Amino acid sequence: MKRIVTMVLALALVAGTVAFAQSAGTAKIRYVMPGDAPKDFDAVIQAVNAKLKADAGLELQCSYIPWDAWENKINLMLASGDEFDLFHVMQDWIPYSTYFSKGGLSDITDAVDKFGPALKKVIPADIWSGAKIKGRTYVVPTYWVELASEGDFTIRQDLLAANKLPPPKTPADLLADMETVARNWKGSDKPYLPMVPSGNYADPIGMHSSVLHRSYASFPFTVKEKLFFVSQSGEVKSWVETPEFKQDAAWFRKAYQKGLINPDVLTIKQDQFTNAVNSGNWLAVLGTVGDYKPIQKSWPALKDADLVTMKFNPEKANVRPFGIKNANAVPSTSDHPEKGVKFLNWLMTNNANYDLFMYGIEGKDSKKVGDKKVEFTFDENGNLPIYQQADWMMGNLNFIRLSTSSPSATIKDLYVQDPKAVNNPAADFFFDASNVRAELANVMNELASSMVPVYIGVLDWDSAYSQALGKMKKAGLDKVVAEYKKQLDAFRAAGK
Repeated sequence: MKRIVTMVLALALVAGTVAFAQSAGTAKIRYVMPGDAPKDFDAVIQAVNAKLKADAGLELQCSYIPWDAWENKINLMLASGDEFDLFHVMQDWIPYSTYFSKGGLSDITDAVDKFGPALKKVIPADIWSGAKIKGRTYVVPTYWVELASEGDFTIRQDLLAANKLPPPKTPADLLADMETVARNWKGSDKPYLPMVPSGNYADPIGMHSSVLHRSYASFPFTVKEKLFFVSQSGEVKSWVETPEFKQDAAWFRKAYQKGLINPDVLTIKQDQFTNAVNSGNWLAVLGTVGDYKPIQKSWPALKDADLVTMKFNPEKANVRPFGIKNANAVPSTSDHPEKGVKFLNWLMTNNANYDLFMYGIEGKDSKKVGDKKVEFTFDENGNLPIYQQADWMMGNLNFIRLSTSSPSATIKDLYVQDPKAVNNPAADFFFDASNVRAELANVMNELASSMVPVYIGVLDWDSAYSQALGKMKKAGLDKVVAEYKKQLDAFRAAGK
């Protein structure tokens, strides 16, 4: 009897395997991404699926979640057991450690080994190391950028010249230059400092306020997961209790009081930020600018050379805050975790697959220019390409094509490896928040509601900071920081 049962179970297992193998001819992959679908999405995805089915027996279904709903929606999908197969992870917003600690990620180690030969070929081993937890792989890292570019800001050289201003050498200089440009401004729209969406506030990497840090005596250091100051010696401190946090807040407070930051800064959304950058109505952007063609709609005389990237104290070390900045994960709710890996492997198999999915139909959505450039077809407003997927979301330096109107300064900073750059001691460190899960959630809530208005200058430090810190302490800040320090110390002691 036992032998018969064993045979039945074996046959059932084989039947299940065969059933999946047969259904693999039309196996559907549901990929969830932040943002909005590009205009020509339907036509491109039809072309992608025709090739994807022929090559790998897969069919891709992309679901887009608007930026302002991303965090809540993806967490709800994971908590409710919604079945999907792939989603994007932004380490500078919600690190994959957060999803892991909630049981939201699939272990894809075996799937990558078996179905990811192209992925393993085009993503370097040291990048993969940042995707592991206790030796197991939980995300496919996106190898798209030189992470040591953090700390850059972009300035309009033409506006400096028009206002007879030298390039700023300190944050105080930048503030003064912005004030002069605003005072002499002739346009109807004010030249506010473009500010990223509020989900990144109080996170120096997400909002690129790390630009200011290079001017501090304590640099180099970085801030991990919005809460932890980590020096190059491995010292861990509570970020919101450091002198550096106070210096950042003082700079933003001055900018806010001088009318250099939009008074609605606390409710800025992604599309508003994008529109602000594309308008060109600014002297500086914290971070880099991806494309100057939309800016030329309002500023037709703008040239490539007018956009310059800078760093304060450029003689100081360039630091990589992450081993990886972006990644794609297979949720624990996926019925077959290998499907997502198979799609990403198909994408990275050759230029033809990559170009089609990332840049659309040749001659319609874009046109290849040489080996590494692409010319996009823009919408009727001239603001956005009718089709483009984000290289930062799933791109790879082996295949990336840069827009013919990408600023030369941006290309040099983002897409050229920096041989002198150094990694922060916590760059590849995974923080397991299981022991402080409740406290961490409460602390993050208080950070967003109580401390963020202080950090970005909306509220005065002397009147609001102590109360905000008290709320974070009551929520469990000290316990969370102590746990992070304990784990990072053990990580470094083990020679990781």
